[in-house]
Amino acid sequence: MMICRTLRAAFIGLWLSGCNVVIFEDGPACPADRACPVAVTPSAAPADVAPAKAENVAPAQTSVQTSDQIAEQAPTKAATKQAKIDVKIDGYLSYFDYDSAVLSQQTLSGLLFVADYLKSNPAVQILVEGHCDERGTRDYNIALGHKRAEAVRKQLARMGVDRRRITTKSFGKERPAMRGTSPEAWAKNRRTIIRIRGE
Repeated sequence: MMICRTLRAAFIGLWLSGCNVVIFEDGPACPADRACPVAVTPSAAPADVAPAKAENVAPAQTSVQTSDQIAEQAPTKAATKQAKIDVKIDGYLSYFDYDSAVLSQQTLSGLLFVADYLKSNPAVQILVEGHCDERGTRDYNIALGHKRAEAVRKQLARMGVDRRRITTKSFGKERPAMRGTSPEAWAKNRRTIIRIRGE
């Protein structure tokens, strides 16, 4: 009883110093049959301070989860894992040598992962964008970007993905990933990008 009075005095001190709401759970200091009071004061908050959102205040949970509760959470973890895979597929980049549409060994390895994902998710359709560096004419780069996107599409089809699920589009040199006239910028711009279109 003495501890509860001490805590009550502490909460009154907090209230006088500007604390608007004090809520706590019963713990070892306050047995459940003698729960300490909860101090709630309806004082107005300053105009420039936004009220606290209810979802930010949650009681502490000390209960141990049962196997049924863990099983109920499993789909959530699977959905999170699926979202991570989507992020890796959406925006997947392949880089190319100068004036080339030949897929590198690194690109071929990465496309295996993309193909596995697409075969496991038959409703997903993708767009493969072809891009080039700034050198060459606009028309030449549009054609080269198309060849690069088609090379990715053909490779995914060889890996077992239905070609009808893959759309290609060339942007040529119109959408550089990096501006500049350096070899580094050119290398970043000679690429294809895979975009998820929908499920």
